[in-house]
Amino acid sequence: MNVLERFAESRFMKYLESISMKLSGSPAFSAISNGMGGTMGLVMIGAIVQIICVFGTTFLGLDATGKLYQTLYRPYQWTMGAMALYMAFNMAYTYAKNLKLNGVQSGFTSLICYFLVSCPLMSVQVGETAMTVVNFDNFGATGLFTAIIIAMTTVRVTKFVTDHHWIIRMPDVVPEGILNSFNSIIPTAVNVIIWYGLAVILDTVTQGALTLSGAITYALSIPVSFMISTPGMFVILALMQFFWFFGIHGTSVIFTALMVPMMTAYMSNADLMAAGQPLVFHPVFLFGAVSIMGGTGNTLPLCLLGLKSKSEQIRAISKASFIPGCFNINEPVIFGFPIMYNPILFIPFLLNPLIIAGLNLILWNLEIVALPSVLIMTTLTVLMSNFMGTLDWKNVVFAILCFPLLTIIWYPFFKIYEKQCIEKEQAEALEAQEV
Repeated sequence: MNVLERFAESRFMKYLESISMKLSGSPAFSAISNGMGGTMGLVMIGAIVQIICVFGTTFLGLDATGKLYQTLYRPYQWTMGAMALYMAFNMAYTYAKNLKLNGVQSGFTSLICYFLVSCPLMSVQVGETAMTVVNFDNFGATGLFTAIIIAMTTVRVTKFVTDHHWIIRMPDVVPEGILNSFNSIIPTAVNVIIWYGLAVILDTVTQGALTLSGAITYALSIPVSFMISTPGMFVILALMQFFWFFGIHGTSVIFTALMVPMMTAYMSNADLMAAGQPLVFHPVFLFGAVSIMGGTGNTLPLCLLGLKSKSEQIRAISKASFIPGCFNINEPVIFGFPIMYNPILFIPFLLNPLIIAGLNLILWNLEIVALPSVLIMTTLTVLMSNFMGTLDWKNVVFAILCFPLLTIIWYPFFKIYEKQCIEKEQAEALEAQEV
């Protein structure tokens, strides 16, 4: 038994495994996990479309504002770009089924509440025609945390109302479909009153400047803007990974706060490079450590480990996630394994960026690797993104050398999670045989 296998069998990892088993048995955690897993097909379609669009703009000179690009990009907008909508429905549906409630009605209740608080209607003038449109911004990853909150709370409210028999009673002869519709009226109304009331209060206080999703994102980004220092950046990287664990799009939240200082730092180094002057280190450059190899959390090594897994679930997810991971697109991994609300996989997900950031800092100080001067605002393959940000081959070598280290960090936690998945699959197969 090698060192990694002994660590995987250690008392600490056994304790972590027991916590994970307890959480996986919780109806709420199970609903979040299965709700995310149920959108895997949509995530994969969006990832494939994103790769096609990036390839078109990077190598074929496709104009991102042109009609052809917009036509190609549309499936992405209605898959990953609208993920919060599907999560709001699917998590509520799954949670309601876990609590022996009507899943479809609960899903629709969650969805309508999400629309009311996150997607205000706006009137715009197009030529001589007045049109009513919906702001699409909160449909995607920025609205995920709000979707989770609404899905969980609307089901709990429905459970409370149902348990207290606050329903419209109908004669027993009424068909089940009609009976279910009437039974859902009061729970739906209570949920709508609660959530729309919050939306109206927020709209009144901010004079229409913020939606609930926007308010949550803004509130989370405030403390980040005060932490732009070298020690602070390590805290920010850890905070970003914690956001992801709880269903918040951590990259989006953190990047919102860091965008201005990051652009300033990159532009400053670009000017120095043009003038032939030495580049200067800025703490915000450490942000790049979070996705040096396969997207946020450096998950490409996890995909490679999963390709040879004995678990059918892990192997299937890894096969589907590997190509997107090569383009630093790792939503399939985060939603598919999943890493969100998974305490076992969260530990290496947290450690990887911090370790890579520390190595980057040391090598920058020793002038072994180059400081960045090109802000990459699009998705590139793992090694190309390492090169394009610095235009230095040594940074590509650094990324390659990081790969085995990242694999070692993932390995013991991967083996524990794999063991759980195998046991679950064997139990399900045994139940199927008995039936």
